[in-house]
Amino acid sequence: MASTITSGSAEQNDKVKELKQFYETKTGVKGISDSGNDSIPSFFHYPPEAVAKIKPTSLPEIPVIDLAGFDSPDSRPAIVDKIRTACTTFGFFQIINHGVPLELFDRTLAAVKAFFELPAEGKASFYREKTERVSLGYNLDMNATKTANWRDTLQLLLGPTPLDPNEIPELCRNELTQWNRSVGRVGEVLSGLMSEGLGLSAGRLRELSMKETVTMAHYYPYCPQADLTVGFTPHTDLGGFTVVLLKKDSEGLQFKYEDGWVDLKPVPGGLIVNIGDFGQIVTNKEYKSIVHRVLANSYREARISIATFFNPGAGENTYGPLRELTSTEKPPLYRNFTWNEYVGSFYTRELSIDSMTSYFKL
Repeated sequence: MASTITSGSAEQNDKVKELKQFYETKTGVKGISDSGNDSIPSFFHYPPEAVAKIKPTSLPEIPVIDLAGFDSPDSRPAIVDKIRTACTTFGFFQIINHGVPLELFDRTLAAVKAFFELPAEGKASFYREKTERVSLGYNLDMNATKTANWRDTLQLLLGPTPLDPNEIPELCRNELTQWNRSVGRVGEVLSGLMSEGLGLSAGRLRELSMKETVTMAHYYPYCPQADLTVGFTPHTDLGGFTVVLLKKDSEGLQFKYEDGWVDLKPVPGGLIVNIGDFGQIVTNKEYKSIVHRVLANSYREARISIATFFNPGAGENTYGPLRELTSTEKPPLYRNFTWNEYVGSFYTRELSIDSMTSYFKL
């Protein structure tokens, strides 16, 4: 038994060493993809159950919610009801007529793609610690899992203090600046509708200081062994809710339903929205945070997505289930915590194992 443990430890140490060497190249996953090799390094390999493409016995119909007239007293109640139903069941839905110019979709995706496809030396200066306001990297949970996802990620920390646009890579600066401004307005609208769906005032969720928005632009290059790895580990999101932009014909995003995985393909002009763990906790599980993943890209054309996460961001503030949503009949399901404790727990656990809701469950 001792020799088995030693062997496993040695294998893990070798993987860590290989990962360190990979990071130091500053060429990213795209660099491996561009090398033309028919195989991928072992530190990208996932167990079969993580990449299995199991379909559930019944496929749900993901709600597509039209936000046209959301500010009209005649239309708003019906929209609020649809938002509430989506948040309390699937935790995923799509929105159309959200106010973001559709031409900005294509421009932003194209500009982000152009940045990722720069020569390695044009991106090297952005490989930094994730605590920097702008950073280029590979994975969120490398310290915990020691297994890499087949993607590169540009992360922008937009709040709580405003990000200087000049820190964003020049090639996609104008587009991402406009995108962040537009999606921020969408977040304000959604938080109001979600709040009213709980029977609260439109501003109640905004009072939680949903100001630490984070935008992540993901680049999924071609993978020669897409059946051995994933683009994004099965996980739940950290914050209140997430808004995702995908190219209209994109594939790969899936969410867990029953014992299988459901493809989530964007509708034309739509944005995908999902509830995060913080959203489930503060609503005392009225709204659901659902496990999702991204498959590795088996196509020659790179896949791009842009996700914006709406988080509280007030480090010392205490959070937990909203008092208005708890009672003797419905006691709080989660304990209180500070945002600093919450984020610290997120980055020290294994992303694919437990949601944050299990960490703070009473």
